[in-house]
Amino acid sequence: MALKTPPSEHSVATVCPLDCPDACSLDVTVQNGKAIVVDGSKLNPITAGYICAKVRRFPERMYGPDRLLHPAVRKGPKGSGWFEQVSWDHALSQIAERLRAVRDEFGGEAILPYSYGGSNGLLTQDTSDATLFRRLGASRLARTVCAAATGAANQALYGKMPSVVYQDFPEARLIILWGVNPSASGIHLIPYLREAQKRGAKLVVVDPRTTPLARQADLHLTVRPGTDLPVALSIHRYLFEHGQYATMAAYPLVPKDEVGFRVQVTAANTDEQVDELIEVLANLQERFQLEPNVAASHAGN
Repeated sequence: MALKTPPSEHSVATVCPLDCPDACSLDVTVQNGKAIVVDGSKLNPITAGYICAKVRRFPERMYGPDRLLHPAVRKGPKGSGWFEQVSWDHALSQIAERLRAVRDEFGGEAILPYSYGGSNGLLTQDTSDATLFRRLGASRLARTVCAAATGAANQALYGKMPSVVYQDFPEARLIILWGVNPSASGIHLIPYLREAQKRGAKLVVVDPRTTPLARQADLHLTVRPGTDLPVALSIHRYLFEHGQYATMAAYPLVPKDEVGFRVQVTAANTDEQVDELIEVLANLQERFQLEPNVAASHAGN
């Protein structure tokens, strides 16, 4: 049975290859084998038919005049910028011959694939490249060239913590955005924040910048850079002193016989506690803010 040739212009359902919690579904318009339009689809409810500008402009980068289209072999000393264009077959054969020579003479462990994750997407990281180097018996990189330090710090401070799915945000009474700007880097969270606010949730933004969400927050803490740590510690102290901290099960690293540690309900589980905590945050703003006269920026002001 002969395969059907796709029409000159047609749509392809696919997904975003980047490392993003939104995991957007995409609708790509292809014309004569070339992607000309990338847009969001509604297959993933979170995508809801729209995507970020970064992914929307993929065709510009894919077919841009500055993109390298051919391999090149260095002919001069390092730093000289002297390269000679070669064919793909020639470049791949040179790489394969060199890998075989090193493996045969020194063993596979003499080969170290030095890389991290690129875009970290499920479709772009540790796929065919990982299979190749495992079969070669190559050394394994600790992969500490990027996020290992922050990952170790998070694990030591918080242990394993479950994340929050977007669909849970509208159920919250208090949402704190600390040093993040979803309007630019998490656009699909915005509708869920809006829904939470419609249901009466209070929004607090901790950021020295006046972001779009900061302008619409119930409280905007414009802490000076470097002072958010004492603000956070002050909040922790307040929560512990008032018995409003998470259950023991959420913090398995805390010894059960720790002096002064008692199992209580999570903080801000009533409207009164939300208002009380916001008042505490406003007081902290005056204490750590460079210009106290602009301490709080409330919605509508």
